[in-house]
Amino acid sequence: MEQVLKVDIELADAGAGDRQPDGAWVYPDSGRRHAVVEITSPPATSLLASWAAAKREGRAQSESGSVDLRLGELAEVCTEILAEDWAKANLDKLLAKSADERHLFLLGRGHDVQHYFYRLSDSYDDGTAEHVDELSLPDGITDVWFRGRARRDPVEPLGAWELWLARFQRGVGWHRYVVTIEEQQLPAPNAGIADDPAPEGWREPKNRTINSISD
Repeated sequence: MEQVLKVDIELADAGAGDRQPDGAWVYPDSGRRHAVVEITSPPATSLLASWAAAKREGRAQSESGSVDLRLGELAEVCTEILAEDWAKANLDKLLAKSADERHLFLLGRGHDVQHYFYRLSDSYDDGTAEHVDELSLPDGITDVWFRGRARRDPVEPLGAWELWLARFQRGVGWHRYVVTIEEQQLPAPNAGIADDPAPEGWREPKNRTINSISD
């Protein structure tokens, strides 16, 4: 989001439990235009528990099951996701905050959700783009982002990632982006689920704790 919007996002407090959005920023040279973002995903408690158990027991992490393709229904899938209780709770958190823009950033833990998010953001190099209708967003929500697939550098595993994003912007429509993120700038993975391939002390994630934005 920072690369796409050319902003610095601060106030990341995911999991703090204080009913505050996860991030906030001010657009440069915009007359102090404020924006907030909440980053969340559909619940995947069972899947994450199975991954943690597999790690403890030295087994390969795996996923099984099937996904209904729902071809041509991506907007309907998104609408259903945004109507679920966990999503509405996060939307309410955004709406309770004074801001000029309110962004919801969604990612999927399991392939049951990732499958649709990948299709939303895919660039379709073969020219067979899937049509996606516009979304109807709650009043006050300006943007919803969907994290698509990510690809590590095959030559340098601790190099850069390519990440696909889809964004629906109220009044404008759909956008698709591909951004590059250096592995060193990413926080370490959850130790209970995955081992960190980077040496200790190597990572340098951005410090986002400076509170320079007020209500």
